[in-house]
Amino acid sequence: MACGFSNTCRAVIVFIWAALTLLKVHVASATNISIHVAASEIERQALLNSGWWKDRIPHNTSDHCGWVGTIPKEIGSLRNLESLDLSSNNLNGTIPKEIGSLRNLELLDLSSNNLNGTVLKEIGSLRNLKVLDLGSNNLNGTVPKEIGSLRNLKVLDLGSNNLNGTIPKEIGSLRNLEWLELSSNNLNGTIPKEIGRLRNLESLDLSSNNLNGTIPKEIGRLRNLESLDLSSNNLNGTVPKEIGNLRNLQSLDLSSNNLNGTIRKEIGSLRNLEWLELSSNNLNGTIPKEIWSLRNPKVLELSSNLNKSVQPKRGCELEF
Repeated sequence: MACGFSNTCRAVIVFIWAALTLLKVHVASATNISIHVAASEIERQALLNSGWWKDRIPHNTSDHCGWVGTIPKEIGSLRNLESLDLSSNNLNGTIPKEIGSLRNLELLDLSSNNLNGTVLKEIGSLRNLKVLDLGSNNLNGTVPKEIGSLRNLKVLDLGSNNLNGTIPKEIGSLRNLEWLELSSNNLNGTIPKEIGRLRNLESLDLSSNNLNGTIPKEIGRLRNLESLDLSSNNLNGTVPKEIGNLRNLQSLDLSSNNLNGTIRKEIGSLRNLEWLELSSNNLNGTIPKEIWSLRNPKVLELSSNLNKSVQPKRGCELEF
C-alpha cells in the first residue's frame, strides 16, 4: 500500500509500533531476554521501514533509545495507551497538544530530552495520570493551573527546565501526590500554603529557584515527608516551629537563603533526621541543645551564617 506518509498512515504506523511494544512486554515476561531483544529489533525495523524515523535512529542498535526529531501529533490517536515513555532521547520541538487526547494514560515520561515550548494545559485532561515526568528539558513558560485536575497523580517532576512564574495554588488539590520536584527553574513568588494539603507527600524539592517570602507553617502538616529541600532561593523570615512535626523527615536542606532568627529547638524532635543543612543564611544565636539529641545525624552543616554568630551551646567544638 503506497500511502505517501499521509496523516492516516502515520497514525497506523504509531498504532503498529504501540502494538509491537505491548507484544514485546508480554512475550519477554513469558519467555526470556533473547526474545525481548528480538521483539525490540522487530519494533525498530518497523519504524525504520515506515520511513517516518528515517535517518533519525542509528541502524546498528537493537533499541530505539537515542531517537531525534519531534514527537508527532499523530500520537494522539492512540486512545487506549496507558504508558508513554520517551525519556532519555534526543527529541526536540514542542509537546504536541494532541497528547491531551490520551485519556487512559497513567504514565507520561518525556524527561531528559531537548523539548522546548510550554507545559501544555491540555495535560490537565489526563485524569488517570499517576506519573508525569517532564524533567530535564528546555521547557519554558508557567506551570499551568490545569495540573491541579490530575487528582490521581503520585509523581510530578518538572525539575531542571526554564519554567517561570509562580507555583500555582491548584497543586494543593493533588491529594495523592507523593513526589513533587520543581527544582532548578526560574520560579518566583511565595510557596503557596496549599502545599500543606498534600498529606501523602514524601519528597518536596523546590530548590534552586527565585522563591521569596517565608516558609509557610502549613508545611508542618506533611507528616509523611521524608525529604524537604528549599535551598538556593530567596526565602526570608524564621524557620517555622511547625517543622518539628515532620517526624519522618530524613533530609532537611534550607541552605543558601536569607533566613534569620535562631535555629529552632523543635528540629531536635526529628529523630529520623540524617541530613541537616542550614548554611549560608542569616541565622544567629546558639545551637539549641536539642540538636544534640538527634539520633542518626550524618551531615550537620551550619556554616556561613551572619557574622558567624551561630555558636554551639555546651562548649562543643564545631567549625563555622
